[in-house]
Amino acid sequence: MKSAYDIVIIGSGAGGGTAAEYLSRFKDKGVSILLLDSGSYRTKEFFNQKEKDMTSMYYKRGGFLSKNLSVGVAAANTVGGSTAVYTGVSFRPPSSVLKEWRDDFGLSFLTDDYANSRLNEIEEQINVHELPESWDNENNSLFKKGADALGIPTKRLKINVKGCQQQGFCNIGCTSGGKQSTLEVQVPKALNNGIDFIYNAEVSYLEENKVNFKVKPAVLNTEPNKVSEGDYSISAKVIVLAAGVLNSPAILMRSLKHLNLQKDALGRYVTLHPALNVNGVQPEKIKNYRGFPKTYYIDAFSESNGYYLETSFYYPGITAKNNPGFGADHQKVMKDYNKMMSILILTHDKAEKHNRITVDKNGNPVLEYTVNPAVKASLVDALKKSVQLFFAAGCEYAVIPGSTKALLYPSDLDNLDELITDKSLSFAKSPLSSAHPQGGLRMSADETGAVDINGKLKGSKSIYVADACLFPTSVHVNPYETVMLLARYVSEQILSENFN
Repeated sequence: MKSAYDIVIIGSGAGGGTAAEYLSRFKDKGVSILLLDSGSYRTKEFFNQKEKDMTSMYYKRGGFLSKNLSVGVAAANTVGGSTAVYTGVSFRPPSSVLKEWRDDFGLSFLTDDYANSRLNEIEEQINVHELPESWDNENNSLFKKGADALGIPTKRLKINVKGCQQQGFCNIGCTSGGKQSTLEVQVPKALNNGIDFIYNAEVSYLEENKVNFKVKPAVLNTEPNKVSEGDYSISAKVIVLAAGVLNSPAILMRSLKHLNLQKDALGRYVTLHPALNVNGVQPEKIKNYRGFPKTYYIDAFSESNGYYLETSFYYPGITAKNNPGFGADHQKVMKDYNKMMSILILTHDKAEKHNRITVDKNGNPVLEYTVNPAVKASLVDALKKSVQLFFAAGCEYAVIPGSTKALLYPSDLDNLDELITDKSLSFAKSPLSSAHPQGGLRMSADETGAVDINGKLKGSKSIYVADACLFPTSVHVNPYETVMLLARYVSEQILSENFN
């Protein structure tokens, strides 16, 4: 490790990993690059599919709660970021969202032609494709069966895997390396191109052209540190901030006495793609926790009611958390784990200024988020649709947050409007979840933006942002490819503005 680099990149997830790989291609320009990540370095050899071990890859073991406890965010703290623990679902940003970002926020570069050309390359690199129907486990097949019976059109998800062994529990790491995450693709390519990499490196604060960080002890059963533990200060011509929605704004807030930034724009307009995972129980055991967990989705209610439905299936601990209730009813449900089919509800929340990341007195990130009434209405509708789908697929009973009955049966279908209501859905009893935090350092030409349309932090000469914080609004779909698209664009601007 040197004392000065041309570029220091903070974070190795979808944004930072993409930036590191792309910028490392230009080593012939003599550009020196240091990649930092606060997480530990776990390669596929360290993944064991044991919940008690693998949930340690997440901040607060996947339960980073909002200040009002209404939502828990699952965000990874490991090399590869959340790309190491997601299911590989790969959506291109909808054209309607790109148009909104161009028209309302000045992101004129985001034409359909630009997005498609870059995403064609990205998708080829990470092997995005539809999985064959032979890979559909019974959880997925039953989702389609129920949707077909109700006349609801389904679509097949695109996934970025290669050499997948269909182990099922993608959210606690891939032991075969089949998931084409930044852990498996971009970071190794960047390392092969000669960048330096320090993990377990927690950034304390930034100055203009300087990154201050602490190297922590390596976690047991991860790659050992390559540098000594302790405090470091590294100079950089360019700093690329890609530490994720929870942490990028917090780093800047810890840096305010060293940087002259537009304080009011920092941390604002966070969206979460609020989610509920719900379960129905089949009469017999089904193949649900093996095979690929996600192959179908429904977008038929996106425009009219503001949500997607996707197939999903989770390991026992998170399933127990997601199922409402307690005592005998909850035990009954969990004893039927191997009979469960599962649906993930993803709602489109608005970008509102009061929903934000701030910091506590110790500089740790705090999420302030209030569920919009429109999101609650979407959830109520989606819960009813999910119950209908479960029973159309042959489920004996369903366990649903927001229902006034602990368990619902087919005989309840005619009374769903009374059983599942805005009033009965309580986020104190059934908190929402989020694996798709977005916003916080909005990219915009107007005064609401913390970042300009070239990716540079307003008020800074050296700091760029290249993660999901840039999103002006929710992208409505799983955000992985959109993060990579924006990170690629910001990287292009960094080269153009600093290394020509």
